[in-house]
Amino acid sequence: MKKFVWAVVTVLVGAVLIAAIGLGFHDQQYSSPYGTEVAKSVGMITVNGKQYQHVVLNLVTEPSAQGTTSNGQIIHPGGNPSWPAYAVTNEYQIPANAVVTVKWSQYDSGGVVNNPYFAKPRGTIGGIERVNGKPVTGVAADNIAHTFTLRGEPGVDPRFFLSVPGPISKLGDNAENNKGGQLVQFSFISGKPGLYVWNCEFPCGLSVGGFGAVMSSYGYMSGHMHVV
Repeated sequence: MKKFVWAVVTVLVGAVLIAAIGLGFHDQQYSSPYGTEVAKSVGMITVNGKQYQHVVLNLVTEPSAQGTTSNGQIIHPGGNPSWPAYAVTNEYQIPANAVVTVKWSQYDSGGVVNNPYFAKPRGTIGGIERVNGKPVTGVAADNIAHTFTLRGEPGVDPRFFLSVPGPISKLGDNAENNKGGQLVQFSFISGKPGLYVWNCEFPCGLSVGGFGAVMSSYGYMSGHMHVV
């Protein structure tokens, strides 16, 4: 009987510890101070003879998570000056089966992307992006600052894939928050409703392959896209 009681106690203690660890990790999850940014509806648009709802979404990449954007908003509550960050949130919302035009202000420096596959826009309308108004089919593989790469969570629209490279700031390694930026613009047709994840595929971190530190810390170079 005592063995049975101790077995039950051991299981209960283990369950409590697991729950406590889970709560601890949950408390450490990054929570954007600005919540989810909802794309702005700008009417209807025709693509290949078909009409879609048209929305616009704004992105910003800063060379330092410390400080504020040009609008005076905090870049990242962590404030790590040596880590770049998407600002001011990493949570976005767009409608399903709509044309999404992204206006991306890119202020960071960069270098050579690990895989040249990510130096070209993938999944955009027309297979292009615009850099400072000029349509291009790619960015030089040694001139990449970040990518915006979007895919569905497991089981969510497995055929959907989007990836767009952002070129290095005009100031290069002397990039400063909100100064010397490149304006990247692209459009894509959103997928089915569900939760999608985005991340940067440029190795702007430390450790193995440059994908440690900021790259593996949720909320700087990764986040969610809520398709509704």
